[in-house]
Amino acid sequence: METSRITILGCGSMGTNLMLGLLRRGSSTFRYSAHVNSSASAERLQKDLAGVDSTVKDRVSVSSGNGKLCEAVTGADVVLLGVPPTQLGTLLGCEGLVAELKGKIIVSMLAGVAISQIEDALVSRGFAKQDFHVARIIPTLGAGKGDSVTLLAEAGGEHMEKVKGFLSQIGAIVPVPESLMNSATAVMAAVHALAIVAVDAVTDASVAAGVPRSVAASIAAESLRSGSGLMSGNGAERMTPEQVKAGMSTPGGITLNALVSLDAKTRPGISSAVREAIEYTKKMND
Repeated sequence: METSRITILGCGSMGTNLMLGLLRRGSSTFRYSAHVNSSASAERLQKDLAGVDSTVKDRVSVSSGNGKLCEAVTGADVVLLGVPPTQLGTLLGCEGLVAELKGKIIVSMLAGVAISQIEDALVSRGFAKQDFHVARIIPTLGAGKGDSVTLLAEAGGEHMEKVKGFLSQIGAIVPVPESLMNSATAVMAAVHALAIVAVDAVTDASVAAGVPRSVAASIAAESLRSGSGLMSGNGAERMTPEQVKAGMSTPGGITLNALVSLDAKTRPGISSAVREAIEYTKKMND
Protein backbone atom coordinates (compact mmCIF):
# COMPACT_ATOMS: atom_id res chain seq x y z
CA MET A 1 0.00 0.00 0.00
CA GLU A 2 1.32 3.48 -0.92
CA THR A 3 -0.11 5.37 2.05
CA SER A 4 2.65 6.23 4.52
CA ARG A 5 1.11 8.86 6.81
CA ILE A 6 -2.38 9.03 8.29
CA THR A 7 -3.58 12.05 10.24
CA ILE A 8 -6.59 11.92 12.55
CA LEU A 9 -8.22 15.24 13.36
CA GLY A 10 -10.20 14.72 16.54
CA CYS A 11 -9.27 11.77 18.72
CA GLY A 12 -12.22 11.13 20.95
CA SER A 13 -13.17 7.59 21.90
CA MET A 14 -13.72 6.44 18.30
CA GLY A 15 -10.71 8.19 16.79
CA THR A 16 -8.44 6.92 19.54
CA ASN A 17 -9.60 3.32 19.17
CA LEU A 18 -9.17 3.47 15.40
CA MET A 19 -5.63 4.78 15.78
CA LEU A 20 -4.74 2.16 18.41
CA GLY A 21 -6.04 -0.57 16.13
CA LEU A 22 -3.97 0.69 13.21
CA LEU A 23 -0.90 0.97 15.42
CA ARG A 24 -1.24 -2.58 16.66
CA ARG A 25 -2.22 -4.20 13.37
CA GLY A 26 -1.40 -1.83 10.53
CA SER A 27 1.69 -1.80 8.36
CA SER A 28 4.95 -0.98 10.14
CA THR A 29 5.63 1.59 7.41
CA PHE A 30 2.66 3.72 8.48
CA ARG A 31 3.23 6.95 10.39
CA TYR A 32 0.47 8.75 12.27
CA SER A 33 -0.40 12.26 13.40
CA ALA A 34 -3.15 12.75 15.95
CA HIS A 35 -4.48 16.26 16.49
CA VAL A 36 -6.87 17.25 19.27
CA ASN A 37 -8.43 20.52 20.38
CA SER A 38 -6.82 21.03 23.79
CA SER A 39 -3.69 20.22 25.77
CA ALA A 40 -5.86 18.24 28.21
CA SER A 41 -7.05 16.02 25.34
CA ALA A 42 -3.44 15.61 24.21
CA GLU A 43 -2.44 14.46 27.70
CA ARG A 44 -5.33 11.98 27.73
CA LEU A 45 -4.28 10.64 24.35
CA GLN A 46 -0.68 10.22 25.50
CA LYS A 47 -1.95 8.17 28.44
CA ASP A 48 -3.98 6.00 26.06
CA LEU A 49 -0.81 5.41 24.04
CA ALA A 50 1.16 4.45 27.14
CA GLY A 51 0.03 0.84 26.84
CA VAL A 52 1.32 0.53 23.28
CA ASP A 53 4.76 -0.94 22.59
CA SER A 54 7.36 1.85 22.54
CA THR A 55 8.63 0.94 19.07
CA VAL A 56 5.09 1.37 17.77
CA LYS A 57 4.31 4.48 19.81
CA ASP A 58 7.30 6.24 18.23
CA ARG A 59 5.35 6.27 14.95
CA VAL A 60 2.77 8.69 16.38
CA SER A 61 3.01 12.45 16.82
CA VAL A 62 0.39 14.17 18.97
CA SER A 63 -0.48 17.86 18.70
CA SER A 64 -3.19 20.20 19.94
CA GLY A 65 -4.65 23.63 19.25
CA ASN A 66 -5.47 25.48 16.05
CA GLY A 67 -1.89 26.68 15.69
CA LYS A 68 -0.68 23.12 15.06
CA LEU A 69 -3.59 22.01 12.88
CA CYS A 70 -2.07 22.60 9.44
CA GLU A 71 1.25 21.15 10.56
CA ALA A 72 -0.51 17.92 11.56
CA VAL A 73 -1.99 17.60 8.07
CA THR A 74 1.15 18.50 6.11
CA GLY A 75 2.69 15.41 4.53
CA ALA A 76 -0.32 13.18 5.20
CA ASP A 77 -1.73 10.97 2.47
CA VAL A 78 -4.97 10.30 4.35
CA VAL A 79 -6.77 12.65 6.76
CA LEU A 80 -9.53 11.25 8.97
CA LEU A 81 -12.15 13.63 10.31
CA GLY A 82 -13.10 12.52 13.81
CA VAL A 83 -14.61 15.70 15.24
CA PRO A 84 -18.30 15.93 16.22
CA PRO A 85 -20.49 16.61 13.16
CA THR A 86 -21.49 20.01 14.51
CA GLN A 87 -17.83 21.11 14.49
CA LEU A 88 -17.17 20.44 10.78
CA GLY A 89 -17.67 24.07 9.75
CA THR A 90 -15.44 25.35 12.55
CA LEU A 91 -12.72 22.84 11.68
CA LEU A 92 -12.66 23.67 7.97
CA GLY A 93 -12.75 27.36 8.83
CA CYS A 94 -9.31 27.19 10.48
CA GLU A 95 -6.89 29.29 8.45
CA GLY A 96 -4.99 27.34 5.80
CA LEU A 97 -6.48 23.93 6.57
CA VAL A 98 -8.55 23.44 3.41
CA ALA A 99 -5.54 24.38 1.28
CA GLU A 100 -3.51 21.69 3.07
CA LEU A 101 -6.27 19.14 2.42
CA LYS A 102 -6.08 19.70 -1.34
CA GLY A 103 -5.13 16.49 -3.16
CA LYS A 104 -5.39 14.34 -0.04
CA ILE A 105 -7.81 11.51 0.76
CA ILE A 106 -10.29 12.83 3.32
CA VAL A 107 -12.08 10.12 5.30
CA SER A 108 -15.07 11.31 7.31
CA MET A 109 -16.26 9.54 10.45
CA LEU A 110 -19.02 12.12 10.98
CA ALA A 111 -22.35 10.39 11.58
CA GLY A 112 -25.20 11.75 9.50
CA VAL A 113 -22.99 13.91 7.26
CA ALA A 114 -23.06 13.01 3.56
CA ILE A 115 -20.03 13.10 1.28
CA SER A 116 -21.73 15.85 -0.73
CA GLN A 117 -22.05 18.00 2.40
CA ILE A 118 -18.32 17.74 3.08
CA GLU A 119 -17.51 18.47 -0.55
CA ASP A 120 -19.78 21.52 -0.48
CA ALA A 121 -18.07 22.77 2.68
CA LEU A 122 -14.66 22.38 1.03
CA VAL A 123 -15.74 24.04 -2.22
CA SER A 124 -17.21 26.98 -0.30
CA ARG A 125 -13.65 27.84 0.76
CA GLY A 126 -12.72 28.66 -2.83
CA PHE A 127 -11.59 25.29 -4.18
CA ALA A 128 -12.92 22.91 -6.82
CA LYS A 129 -14.65 19.63 -5.99
CA GLN A 130 -12.05 17.64 -7.96
CA ASP A 131 -9.31 19.00 -5.68
CA PHE A 132 -10.39 16.56 -2.96
CA HIS A 133 -11.03 12.83 -2.57
CA VAL A 134 -13.70 12.27 0.09
CA ALA A 135 -14.73 8.94 1.61
CA ARG A 136 -17.19 8.24 4.42
CA ILE A 137 -16.91 5.56 7.09
CA ILE A 138 -18.48 4.58 10.40
CA PRO A 139 -16.23 2.26 12.43
CA THR A 140 -16.97 0.71 15.83
CA LEU A 141 -15.02 0.73 19.09
CA GLY A 142 -13.84 -2.78 18.25
CA ALA A 143 -11.31 -1.09 15.95
CA GLY A 144 -8.93 -0.85 18.90
CA LYS A 145 -8.83 -4.66 19.06
CA GLY A 146 -8.86 -5.22 15.31
CA ASP A 147 -12.52 -6.20 15.54
CA SER A 148 -14.35 -3.23 14.02
CA VAL A 149 -17.36 -3.50 11.77
CA THR A 150 -16.71 -0.51 9.51
CA LEU A 151 -19.41 0.84 7.25
CA LEU A 152 -17.91 2.26 4.05
CA ALA A 153 -19.99 4.40 1.72
CA GLU A 154 -19.68 3.05 -1.80
CA ALA A 155 -18.16 5.65 -4.09
CA GLY A 156 -15.99 5.72 -7.18
CA GLY A 157 -12.34 6.69 -7.50
CA GLU A 158 -8.98 5.01 -7.12
CA HIS A 159 -8.66 6.44 -3.62
CA MET A 160 -11.21 3.92 -2.34
CA GLU A 161 -8.72 1.07 -2.68
CA LYS A 162 -6.32 2.91 -0.38
CA VAL A 163 -9.11 3.48 2.13
CA LYS A 164 -10.07 -0.19 2.06
CA GLY A 165 -6.41 -1.11 2.46
CA PHE A 166 -5.97 0.46 5.87
CA LEU A 167 -9.52 -0.22 7.08
CA SER A 168 -9.01 -3.94 6.49
CA GLN A 169 -6.34 -3.85 9.21
CA ILE A 170 -8.89 -3.06 11.93
CA GLY A 171 -11.70 -5.51 11.13
CA ALA A 172 -14.49 -6.21 8.68
CA ILE A 173 -15.61 -3.73 6.01
CA VAL A 174 -19.27 -3.52 5.02
CA PRO A 175 -19.79 -1.54 1.78
CA VAL A 176 -23.04 0.45 1.88
CA PRO A 177 -24.64 2.68 -0.78
CA GLU A 178 -24.17 6.32 0.21
CA SER A 179 -27.94 6.82 0.22
CA LEU A 180 -28.32 4.17 2.94
CA MET A 181 -25.43 5.19 5.21
CA ASN A 182 -27.64 6.96 7.75
CA SER A 183 -29.95 3.95 8.05
CA ALA A 184 -27.03 1.52 8.20
CA THR A 185 -25.37 3.63 10.91
CA ALA A 186 -28.57 3.55 12.96
CA VAL A 187 -28.91 -0.21 12.56
CA MET A 188 -25.34 -0.76 13.75
CA ALA A 189 -25.84 1.58 16.70
CA ALA A 190 -29.09 -0.15 17.66
CA VAL A 191 -27.46 -3.58 17.55
CA HIS A 192 -24.69 -2.39 19.86
CA ALA A 193 -27.28 -0.91 22.21
CA LEU A 194 -29.16 -4.20 22.15
CA ALA A 195 -25.99 -6.15 22.96
CA ILE A 196 -25.20 -3.87 25.90
CA VAL A 197 -28.71 -4.17 27.35
CA ALA A 198 -28.83 -7.93 26.71
CA VAL A 199 -25.51 -8.69 28.42
CA ASP A 200 -26.36 -6.39 31.32
CA ALA A 201 -29.84 -7.86 31.82
CA VAL A 202 -28.66 -11.46 31.54
CA THR A 203 -25.87 -10.77 34.02
CA ASP A 204 -28.20 -9.21 36.60
CA ALA A 205 -30.76 -12.01 36.26
CA SER A 206 -28.03 -14.63 36.60
CA VAL A 207 -26.61 -12.98 39.72
CA ALA A 208 -30.11 -12.92 41.21
CA ALA A 209 -30.20 -16.68 40.65
CA GLY A 210 -26.87 -17.17 42.44
CA VAL A 211 -24.33 -17.11 39.60
CA PRO A 212 -21.23 -14.98 40.42
CA ARG A 213 -21.28 -11.69 38.48
CA SER A 214 -17.93 -12.22 36.76
CA VAL A 215 -18.99 -15.68 35.59
CA ALA A 216 -22.40 -14.48 34.43
CA ALA A 217 -20.93 -11.52 32.50
CA SER A 218 -18.40 -13.77 30.79
CA ILE A 219 -21.04 -16.34 29.81
CA ALA A 220 -23.34 -13.63 28.45
CA ALA A 221 -20.70 -11.81 26.40
CA GLU A 222 -18.99 -14.91 25.01
CA SER A 223 -22.30 -16.60 24.18
CA LEU A 224 -23.36 -13.47 22.29
CA ARG A 225 -20.09 -13.52 20.34
CA SER A 226 -20.44 -17.24 19.61
CA GLY A 227 -24.04 -16.94 18.44
CA SER A 228 -23.43 -13.90 16.26
CA GLY A 229 -20.34 -15.57 14.82
CA LEU A 230 -22.51 -18.32 13.37
CA MET A 231 -24.45 -15.70 11.40
CA SER A 232 -21.47 -13.62 10.22
CA GLY A 233 -18.99 -13.94 7.37
CA ASN A 234 -19.63 -15.09 3.83
CA GLY A 235 -20.14 -18.35 2.02
CA ALA A 236 -21.77 -21.64 2.89
CA GLU A 237 -20.67 -21.59 6.54
CA ARG A 238 -22.76 -18.52 7.28
CA MET A 239 -26.04 -19.49 8.94
CA THR A 240 -29.32 -17.62 8.84
CA PRO A 241 -31.13 -16.82 12.12
CA GLU A 242 -33.68 -19.49 11.18
CA GLN A 243 -30.93 -22.10 10.79
CA VAL A 244 -29.36 -21.23 14.14
CA LYS A 245 -32.79 -21.33 15.76
CA ALA A 246 -33.54 -24.75 14.26
CA GLY A 247 -30.17 -26.11 15.30
CA MET A 248 -30.52 -25.04 18.93
CA SER A 249 -34.25 -25.56 19.48
CA THR A 250 -34.78 -29.13 20.58
CA PRO A 251 -38.38 -30.03 21.51
CA GLY A 252 -39.07 -28.87 25.04
CA GLY A 253 -35.58 -27.38 25.24
CA ILE A 254 -34.31 -24.40 27.20
CA THR A 255 -33.40 -22.32 24.13
CA LEU A 256 -36.81 -22.79 22.51
CA ASN A 257 -38.62 -21.78 25.69
CA ALA A 258 -36.45 -18.66 25.95
CA LEU A 259 -37.17 -17.82 22.29
CA VAL A 260 -40.93 -18.12 22.79
CA SER A 261 -40.74 -15.69 25.71
CA LEU A 262 -38.52 -13.24 23.80
CA ASP A 263 -40.76 -13.33 20.73
CA ALA A 264 -43.77 -12.39 22.85
CA LYS A 265 -42.17 -9.75 25.05
CA THR A 266 -39.01 -8.42 23.39
CA ARG A 267 -39.18 -8.57 19.58
CA PRO A 268 -41.61 -5.62 19.22
CA GLY A 269 -39.37 -3.47 21.40
CA ILE A 270 -36.28 -4.31 19.35
CA SER A 271 -38.03 -3.49 16.09
CA SER A 272 -39.29 -0.20 17.51
CA ALA A 273 -35.82 0.75 18.79
CA VAL A 274 -34.25 0.14 15.37
CA ARG A 275 -36.90 2.18 13.55
CA GLU A 276 -36.56 5.05 16.04
CA ALA A 277 -32.76 4.97 15.71
CA ILE A 278 -33.05 5.25 11.92
CA GLU A 279 -35.41 8.22 12.16
CA TYR A 280 -33.19 9.92 14.73
CA THR A 281 -30.11 9.52 12.52
CA LYS A 282 -31.89 11.05 9.55
CA LYS A 283 -32.75 14.15 11.59
CA MET A 284 -29.64 14.55 13.77
CA ASN A 285 -27.88 17.08 11.51
CA ASP A 286 -30.93 18.93 10.17
